[in-house]
Amino acid sequence: MATVEASRPEDVAAVRRIAEAVFKEYGAYGRLLPRFFASQGVATFVARLAGTTVGFVMMGFLPWQGGEGQTGGWIGDLLAIAVDPAHQRKGIGSQLMQQGLELACRMSEWRDLREIQLTCAADNRAALRFFARHGFQVRQERHGSYAGGQAAMRLARPFP
Repeated sequence: MATVEASRPEDVAAVRRIAEAVFKEYGAYGRLLPRFFASQGVATFVARLAGTTVGFVMMGFLPWQGGEGQTGGWIGDLLAIAVDPAHQRKGIGSQLMQQGLELACRMSEWRDLREIQLTCAADNRAALRFFARHGFQVRQERHGSYAGGQAAMRLARPFP
């Protein structure tokens, strides 16, 4: 079982390394995600095994825009979740997801949180199964594309 904790500034190198390994076919996330890491309003948690960072989750929060004319409230944006390939399928991703959901619960104590969303490549079947197990459903089948050319889908789950 990994230990999940709030990230520290020195974790940015591990986030970069894991992002490059996990997301390389989708674009330059090794450069992009470290920028999010230091952004105000983004919370990053890391998973550690024996002192080594083996995964991370990043969450941000945005004003919610519902259907036509619907505004108010907030949306949790799961910006990224990744586990080093050598440590995948051992429950670490679920631990990280749980931490993200707990953060959303804390946020909902002082904000009207409507849903949690994320973007996933349409051809990433393992990730889509993982997200479905955690209550996410496809809300938009065509939500742009990744730098690598893959179609992107928007998934969401109502909150709580």
